Amino acid sequence: MNFEQLNTLTKALVRQSKLFQGFTESELDVLVAHSQLKKLPRGKILYRKGEASDGTFCLIIAGTVDIVAKDGHVVGASNAGDVIGELALSNPYQMRTVSVITTEPVELLEWNINHIKTKVPGLWKKLLKLGWEHMQEYYEE
Repeated sequence: MNFEQLNTLTKALVRQSKLFQGFTESELDVLVAHSQLKKLPRGKILYRKGEASDGTFCLIIAGTVDIVAKDGHVVGASNAGDVIGELALSNPYQMRTVSVITTEPVELLEWNINHIKTKVPGLWKKLLKLGWEHMQEYYEE
């Protein structure tokens, strides 16, 4: 997949994500520009329960991750189009509440909320509001 194809796919997944549905096309372009593409192998621990967050959250582009409780029990899975680590939006330094482990090779977009706050504060405020709404919907299900 070349850069242009990846960029088109990335924007489409960002656009479809519930978290980003309140953003305009130009705001999505800015968000994608401030993301980092990461490729992770199977078995990589992305987040570890109990560790301090570094302010990052991700959108899975391809692959699957397991959501694992402290006792090692898999409590869920996330795949392409899902956002993980979004609690960092409300408190960038909060302890991680679950572990996230790749179950196959994964490609994801990663953002650091502190970087967004510094570089594009208007989008940070909007992301914070939409992130809060997204988390409320998730916990009401």
